[in-house]
Amino acid sequence: MLGHQRILSALRAAVQKDNVSHAYIFEGPDGVGKRDTALKFASMLMCGEEQFPCGVCKSCQLYKEASNPDFHEIIQKDKSISVEEIRNILKGLVIRPLYSKYKVIIINDADAMTIQAQNALLKSLEEPPPYIVFILTVQSSAAVAQTIRSRCQRILFNRLSHEDIMEILESNYGLRKPDWEFIVSYADGVAGTALELAESSHYLELREEVLEITSSLVAAGDADLFKFYDTFERNNDRVDYVLHVILLYFRDLLIYKETGDTSLLINSDKKDMIIRNVGLPFSHVLKCIQAVWDARRGLDSNANFQLAIEVMLMKIKQANNT
Repeated sequence: MLGHQRILSALRAAVQKDNVSHAYIFEGPDGVGKRDTALKFASMLMCGEEQFPCGVCKSCQLYKEASNPDFHEIIQKDKSISVEEIRNILKGLVIRPLYSKYKVIIINDADAMTIQAQNALLKSLEEPPPYIVFILTVQSSAAVAQTIRSRCQRILFNRLSHEDIMEILESNYGLRKPDWEFIVSYADGVAGTALELAESSHYLELREEVLEITSSLVAAGDADLFKFYDTFERNNDRVDYVLHVILLYFRDLLIYKETGDTSLLINSDKKDMIIRNVGLPFSHVLKCIQAVWDARRGLDSNANFQLAIEVMLMKIKQANNT
C-alpha cells in the first residue's frame, strides 16, 4: 500500500512480536486509505504462517474469497450505524476463531455509530476475549465516546504528499498524464479522491467546460452569463468541485503573472488558456477570487443557489470591465 508504509510496518512488527492491541482507531480524512490499511492489517492477522500474509493457507484463501468466518466488517449504508448492526456482529465473539489466531472486526465510519451502538460496543471493549481485534475507522475520533477512545490504540492517517499521490496514480494507470497535476492538487492528499477523479471522465470533461467558461468570463467583450449558469445548474451536486476548478485557474493566473514559469502551474496542461489572459491586472484577479469565495460562503449558508452563482458570474465579468 503506497503512502502508508510506515503505519503498515508498525502493524506488521506488532504481529511479529505478538504485541497486537485488542482495539485500534484509524483516524483520518475520508478516502485517505484507512479501510485499505485495515484490510491489509486484517490479512496479516488472519494468516498463521511465519511469512504473513502467505496467501495460500486455508485462512488466507477464505479471507481472499470474503468467506473467512473469523473476519467481519461493517460498512455504513445509512446515515448512522445502528445498535442492531453492532449487536449482530458481537453475537459471535464467544466462539473462538476457526482458522486464525484472531477474530478481526472492522467497523468502518465508526464515528457514525449511534449512542446506543457505542454503548453496546463498549461492553465488548471493556473485557474482550484475547483473540478479538477491533479496528474502527473514523474521520474524527472526537465523535466517538471517550470511554471507547481510551480503550483503543489510535493511529493517525495524515494526508499524503504530492509525490505519494502521484506514485499511487502511476501504480494504477502507468505513465504520468498532463492533467494529473490538477488531480493531485484537487485531491489535497487524499488518495481516494485522486483515484475517483482519474477514473471519471465526467469530472475531467466538466473541468474542461468550467475552464473554458472562466477564460471567456475574464476575456474582453460580452459574455452570455445566463448560458454559463446552465453549467452550474446541471452540476449543482458538484458545485464545490466547479468552484475549486475556478479558484485554481485564478491561482495559476497569479502565479504565471508573477513568475512567468509554466512549470509552477497546477493546470499546466492548460497553460495556453492561462497565458491568454495574463494581461489581467492583479487587482482584477483578486476581485475574481473574492467573488468565488463569496459564492462558496453563501452556498455554505444555504443562500439561494441561482442567485449566488449568477452574482458571482457578474462580479467576475464586471471585475474585468472596470
